[in-house]
Amino acid sequence: MRTRVVREGSVGLLVLFGLGLVTGLIFWIRGFNLGGRAYTLEVELVDALGLSVGSPVKFRGVKVGHIIQMRPQTQKVIVEVEITSSKVLIPRQINVETSQSGFVGQAALEFRPTDVRVSDANLDEFSPFEPNCDPRLIVCQGDRLKGESGNNLEELIRATMQIATQLGGTDLKATLDNLSQAAVDVSQLSKDTKVALKDVSRAARSVNQLSLDARQQLQTFTVATRSVTTAAQQVNQLGSEVNTLVRVNRGTLVTSLQNLQEASQELKGVVNDLSPVISRVHKSQLIENLEQLAANGAQASENLKTLTTAINNPATLVELTQTLDAARVTFQNTQKITSDLEQITGNAEFRQNLIRLINGLSKLISSSLDLQQQVQVAQQRSPVAPQPVQPNAGQTNPIVPRQDPNQDSVNP
Repeated sequence: MRTRVVREGSVGLLVLFGLGLVTGLIFWIRGFNLGGRAYTLEVELVDALGLSVGSPVKFRGVKVGHIIQMRPQTQKVIVEVEITSSKVLIPRQINVETSQSGFVGQAALEFRPTDVRVSDANLDEFSPFEPNCDPRLIVCQGDRLKGESGNNLEELIRATMQIATQLGGTDLKATLDNLSQAAVDVSQLSKDTKVALKDVSRAARSVNQLSLDARQQLQTFTVATRSVTTAAQQVNQLGSEVNTLVRVNRGTLVTSLQNLQEASQELKGVVNDLSPVISRVHKSQLIENLEQLAANGAQASENLKTLTTAINNPATLVELTQTLDAARVTFQNTQKITSDLEQITGNAEFRQNLIRLINGLSKLISSSLDLQQQVQVAQQRSPVAPQPVQPNAGQTNPIVPRQDPNQDSVNP
């Protein structure tokens, strides 16, 4: 009896286990997920490229669902996918494309987001189901997305066949020859470029040396230009000083010329006074002395002419300029000394006395110069007096004229 009960119980348990297994298999095939609620999406594709019902759906490379239905149409293919968990939120900015991976080339549908606007802190607030779904940020239940056909093995084989066809053509040898010639040309071009780079390097060094030389020459030229400018300024200053000197001393020069004219007139009067003496000399047989006297007069005239020329000589004017410059420098130094003394003493009366002394010294120097000029003029104006000659043995010796500054006439 107990054996029968055990046998019937075992059969019952086996039946229950079989029913549970069939139910679980049905739920598994239907995609039932105990961890969360699934939601579906639709994807439009131009070409399915090996996709089929049950192909995996990946998000960031992880399987999150599978394809549950495919509806081919005239211009496109509608692929319905199921995301197994509602906790998987897919951003709205996303690229959907087909891909093949593995040795056998298993096709899959890839979801690759391009812009994520949902932060991890707000994941609990959103859901792919209404009313917690925001279509601006995430993909909601039943949305349709546009997908693209990605790379696959068939396209790779097709492209390989096209390349093989092109390489197997009659132009392959010519293409290889052209490539070989191009390689030779590139090698020669690299050699020429290397030589050209060496030439450019040498030229650059030469240009650097030339720039250094030019810089030195420019520095020398700059120094020379500054020197010429300084010299020109000094020449202009000297010309201004000479013009000022001539303008200031014009009256003195006119006075000197008038004095020379007066001396010439006096000399003419002396010559007129000598006419009776000359007649008496002729009568007293002193012709030789008269000739000597005439020679002396001619010499005096030459001396007077030399004096006039010396006065009109630019060298004399330069010496006069130097003298005036020296006097000016002396006056400037005196003024500096006066200012220094004024700063030291601070006595106005002492300054006035010193100014009077300086003016007196200046007048004394001017008077000395005028006196020296007058003495020279007086010496040139003095007549030449012949000495009497005593005949000795019929020989007449010439008498050398003697100048006497105290006599105004010649005694025979």
